Amino acid sequence: MTERERLLAPFRGIMPDQPAWLADLGYWYAAMERPEKPDERYQGPEGYIRLHEDMGVCTYYGQGAATFRALPDEVEFGAEDDGQVRVRWWRTPVGEIRERWEYIETSHCWAHLEYAVKNLDDLMVVRDIYARRHYEPYWDGFVAQCERLGDSGLPICPVPRSPVPALMTDWCGVVTTCYLLADEPAAVEDTLATIDQSTDVAFEAVCASPAELFHFADNLDSNNYTSLFEPYMREYYTRRLQQVHAAGKVAVTHLDGAVRGLLPKLAEVGFDGVESITTGPVGDVEIEELRDLCGEHETIIWGGIPGAMFSPPWTAEQVRENTIRLLHELAPDNRLVVGCADQVPPDGDIDFCRLIADTIAEWAGN
Repeated sequence: MTERERLLAPFRGIMPDQPAWLADLGYWYAAMERPEKPDERYQGPEGYIRLHEDMGVCTYYGQGAATFRALPDEVEFGAEDDGQVRVRWWRTPVGEIRERWEYIETSHCWAHLEYAVKNLDDLMVVRDIYARRHYEPYWDGFVAQCERLGDSGLPICPVPRSPVPALMTDWCGVVTTCYLLADEPAAVEDTLATIDQSTDVAFEAVCASPAELFHFADNLDSNNYTSLFEPYMREYYTRRLQQVHAAGKVAVTHLDGAVRGLLPKLAEVGFDGVESITTGPVGDVEIEELRDLCGEHETIIWGGIPGAMFSPPWTAEQVRENTIRLLHELAPDNRLVVGCADQVPPDGDIDFCRLIADTIAEWAGN
């Protein structure tokens, strides 16, 4: 089977010749570009795909192509970026909001210093932004990316960020979201409803598109979202998943970090898979617990290889043993996509990707 066929197989109810293996190499790759470039063989878009192929990894992250696009609206926005500090702003008739980021050299990533929403007035600007946001179907990019990747992978196909994760991840942060929910619940609920309604056409485009596997890129973590799930998230996920399933599509969502609180709930509402599952020795669940946490639901576990295991003090033999343990527990009943959870870090040993690919092939051949 091809890499693409292996990824789609469990979602189609087909037993693959061996489980698919996916890893987000974007973080590692970007760090290699500051200040030194990666090997010439891996430079540029085609080189990035070649890196996946050489490492035995199905290409998925960093190859996104949504099946919808946003239409121009009346929201003004802009950004200033000097390579160290980034400021972004949005302006509508309701008001203006700003956020600030700073690049952290030691970790090769951008840190959110200041979220756009600090108070109720700022939240009203966000609601106005979504009230003015409209989408239209557009899947040319997805088709082109599929052709470009060929059998080596499948472009990530996202749906719009769900309402509560949109507030917490994109606009408010954890602390301000919690304060607003406590102090201004009606205003928050109105904003969540506006975010939901703004994506109706996007979901219609998802359902009409040629894509098969969709990704709710909500960056969930049980520590932040479990208490919010029942009052604010269950109905949304249930309704949107029913819409996606009625169109013959399947969907996963992103859950990393703490897993225990949310995995049973995500299985209950109908996700076909849960992606980026972080297990021990880094996460809060062990591999052997995952099946029971999903209960009677045939939820596909996508993950199981903690990203931290690519860095010291973990060794190649420990990574190999963890991979075999994961395969033994979940692969026989076709409920597994082997995945790095969450990303291969900048100081990670990229050759571990090849080690995991070879371990999967060896296990499947026995």
